[in-house]
Parts: sequence; C-alpha cells; structure tokens
Amino acid sequence: MTPEQLQQYVDAALKQRDLFNIVFYPLTIVLSIGGAWFISYFREKGKNLATKEDISEITRKVESIKADFAAKQHFSQIRYEREMKVFEEIWPKLCDLQSAALSLRPVWDNSPPEGQTVESRKQERPANFQAALQSYLMTINHNRPFYPPTIWEELQALLKLCWGEAVEFSTLTPRDDREYWKKAMDNAEAINKQIDKTCEAIRNRLSKFDSN
Repeated sequence: MTPEQLQQYVDAALKQRDLFNIVFYPLTIVLSIGGAWFISYFREKGKNLATKEDISEITRKVESIKADFAAKQHFSQIRYEREMKVFEEIWPKLCDLQSAALSLRPVWDNSPPEGQTVESRKQERPANFQAALQSYLMTINHNRPFYPPTIWEELQALLKLCWGEAVEFSTLTPRDDREYWKKAMDNAEAINKQIDKTCEAIRNRLSKFDSN
C-alpha cells in the first residue's frame, strides 16, 4: 500500500467515525432519556396497579363489615322483638303472683263479702295463689331459653319470696300474734322490692339493644 492509499484510507475512516458520532451520541441521549421514562412509566404503572389492588381489598373489607353489621342489626332486632314478647307474657303472670301472695294475709283486711265466710275466704286465697303460682312457673320455664340468666335469677328470687309467704300463711296462725303480722308486712315489703328489682332488670336488659 502506497502512502497515498494509506492516507485515503485514514481519511475515509475518520469520516465514518464522524458520521457515527453524529448519529450515535444523540441516539444514546435519546435512548437514555427514553429508558428512564420507560422505567418511570412501568414503575408508576406498578404503583397504580398496587393502589387499585389496595382499594379493591379495602372496598371488599368495608363491604364485608357493612354486611356483618347489617346482619347483626337484623339479628338484634329479631332478638329484641322476641325478648319483648317474652317479657310481655311474663309480666302479667308476675303481677298475678304478687297479688295472690300479698292477698294471703293482708295486714288490713276487709270483712268477707256477703255470702262468703271467713273460713271459705281463707280456703279461696291459697287456691288463687296456687293457680297464679302454676301459671307463673309455666310461663317462666317455657320461655327460659329466650331471656338471659340474670332475668331468670330475679324471677326465681321473687318466686322464693312468694312461696315463703305461702308457707308461713299455711303453717302459722294469727292468734293476735304481732310477730305473725310483722312477718306478713316484712314479706310484703320484700316481695314489692323484688318486683321493682325485676322490673329494673328487664328494662336494663332491653336498653342494651339501643346501643346495637
């Protein structure tokens, strides 16, 4: 190769290099910017996808909570109505038992109505008490699964007081005995207090549904 040919080859190579640089460097810049944009784009896409998945999961949980809350409200309403019905059935029986127990030996007693003797009235009163007692027992026992144990305890406490009064009435005799009448008054007071306590327990029970 002659020196002239070598010079021509070098000049051609330099021209090719300059052309390459003119194309390569701008292309490198474009590709660098484009690559960064693509990376940023796909990264943001991933964030958006994660955000959508998060929102979807939160929405699902919220809907599940709302459904559970609605179901509990529905169940609570049904239970409230059921218990209300039970208490409406029990309460008149409770009042009848109270009246029958307090009528066994009232401290202030009137004379028997016309056609009735003191003896016949004395026999009638325990019969009335027995009927009220049986009706009360049947009602509270048949409905026992449908109201809480706290109410059952109060109803049982009233039952014991009324039954105690009936036992004293049947086993003790007045004979102008002050102790006899004092016990009657004490029993009457205890029965009335237990009635109030039972009433308050039922009210407190029903008020719990208000917060549901």
